[in-house]
Amino acid sequence: MGRLDGTVALITGGAKGQGRSHAVAVAREGADVALLDNCVVDVEGQFYPGGSREDLEETHRMVSDLGRRCVSIVADVRDADAMVKAAEQTVDELGRIDHLLCNAGLILGFGKVADLDPEHWRAVIDTNLTGAFHACRAVLPHMVAQRKGAIVITASTAGRFAYQHIADYGASKWGVIGLMKTVAAEYGAYGIRANCVAPTNVDPGDLPSMNNNQQAYKLFCPDLENPTRGQMLERMAAMHPLGVPHVAAQDVSNAYLYLLSDDARMVSGEVLHVSAGLIANNTA
Repeated sequence: MGRLDGTVALITGGAKGQGRSHAVAVAREGADVALLDNCVVDVEGQFYPGGSREDLEETHRMVSDLGRRCVSIVADVRDADAMVKAAEQTVDELGRIDHLLCNAGLILGFGKVADLDPEHWRAVIDTNLTGAFHACRAVLPHMVAQRKGAIVITASTAGRFAYQHIADYGASKWGVIGLMKTVAAEYGAYGIRANCVAPTNVDPGDLPSMNNNQQAYKLFCPDLENPTRGQMLERMAAMHPLGVPHVAAQDVSNAYLYLLSDDARMVSGEVLHVSAGLIANNTA
């Protein structure tokens, strides 16, 4: 028996990376899955590719191979109406929505506040924060009707203390924590729980990603003219008391599984850090 047997999970940003890891994790625990991604590979101003339709199809296959039903939805979390339709499609095809995993995220330019492009700021806030709002807004009526649900939003250690040169990203991640706490306060009476997972750097493997591109290398090695990935990893490892440069996507998925399951039935309004000890440097 799985911890999520008989349930349905809607996952935003589900085509690849952490979204794929979460999809496989909840499927292994018995959940049917609705995968949502905008499948835009060439995001303007972004230094790494987004998920593709081929990525979404591969994640769908991985879930189906585990014997779970799966629905793939191409939609943008920035579009409120599209998210309402995605929630309705999930209910129509899978019967219900028990879990929302707000994983879709975006990081664009790097620079001090006065140097950030306002369009980049808007793109990050619209995806990371407003997109999470749209997703919550879309699923909450369905969860209220069934008097039960669990929402988990991906925050970040960048939503717990300041990282220089990514004010847009940090502001969005502080914001989703406030959104989550409000959902927890407003909807607890309906049996709905809301929490955040706040990871530190997550291992991207060898693929271009948020933490595997030249701009990211410069973020962690601002004193070096042309830093390498190896030099960035050394700096990352020095950040974490556990001595690792990053956590694995599965580590983040494990935190999601706990918060979605009945093991956490009395946990709501909380931030669970997956930080390799980094959060020990924060205030109590």
